[in-house]
Amino acid sequence: MLDYKKAGVDTEKARKYVTDLKTVIQNTHKKAQSAGTGSVVDNFGGFAGIFNPSAQHNGANLVAATDGVGTKIHLAKQFNYLEGLGEDLVAMCVNDLYCVGATPLFFLDYIACGKLSDSWYHTVIESISRACEKTSMALLGGETAEHPGVMADDDFDLAGFCVGSVAPDAHLPKIDTIGEGDLLYGFSSSGLHSNGFSLVRKIFAELEKNEPEKYNQLIKDQKWIQNELLTPTTIYTFLPELIQQTEVKALAHITGGGLYENLERILPDDFAALVEKPESFQKDIFQFLSKYVKPVDLYSTFNMGIGIIAVIPDSADGRKKMESFDAKLLGKIIKRDTKPVLISGIDT
Repeated sequence: MLDYKKAGVDTEKARKYVTDLKTVIQNTHKKAQSAGTGSVVDNFGGFAGIFNPSAQHNGANLVAATDGVGTKIHLAKQFNYLEGLGEDLVAMCVNDLYCVGATPLFFLDYIACGKLSDSWYHTVIESISRACEKTSMALLGGETAEHPGVMADDDFDLAGFCVGSVAPDAHLPKIDTIGEGDLLYGFSSSGLHSNGFSLVRKIFAELEKNEPEKYNQLIKDQKWIQNELLTPTTIYTFLPELIQQTEVKALAHITGGGLYENLERILPDDFAALVEKPESFQKDIFQFLSKYVKPVDLYSTFNMGIGIIAVIPDSADGRKKMESFDAKLLGKIIKRDTKPVLISGIDT
């Protein structure tokens, strides 16, 4: 006779894994409550999570975002460096919330895999939990689905779902206030973050095929792999504080599509973003990629060292405040002629 376990799905193992991680997950609940975000109604293992936001969020709009880590997971598995994947997952969602002015409240994850294994599962959930604690956000729940016969036994994929709140009068971007002379300030990325890895993997495949010695030498450098190639995505936890302390008209999260696509999303129709100092945050990984990818394609695919771009009015106080948060002046808003985004050295 057949059963679910013989078909490749071990529900008892899945239940044990979640129970083993109960303390790690509940630490995120305690962190959210101590930070004044709100509290989780105690129903660990229930059909759905319940979150009671604190009084400061009454009357606020709810904001939701979802994202994944993408094909970065395949390189992380190849080089056995999974510790940053949870931070990647949380960051890709929560940074989007910050860009609309929201305070993150809670997070849920979805994990699809061929077969559950403690070789990766605990590491991933623990890293998601650490990232949620960093943002004072509760890991409210999630779902782990085994797909035997559809996915390879050692394969898995991640998706995340983040919910936050924002006061009705505090939404970003404030597009109708953006105009000529406003300044563009950038905040450094930690590296590639979680975008463009399909192109990176293509480059690696070409290297392995055409220059095997160079490829083997490259992948033996574990320091480069961990600190340049697979460095976890930065979570910009300071952005809510920045918004409170100075006038910010817009924030752009530089993800897939690079500077071109993501800056355009926050611009009025009649104005353009002129990035005059695109190389403000130099990193070795982008020097490596520049040997194989044209500049315009680099800036159309990767963040190029810039994780977040803020639009602020041009004022002495604003400049000083941005610099106190380690931001660098990248450029300005100009009247639009043709393109919505112009990058010095490429378009001008």
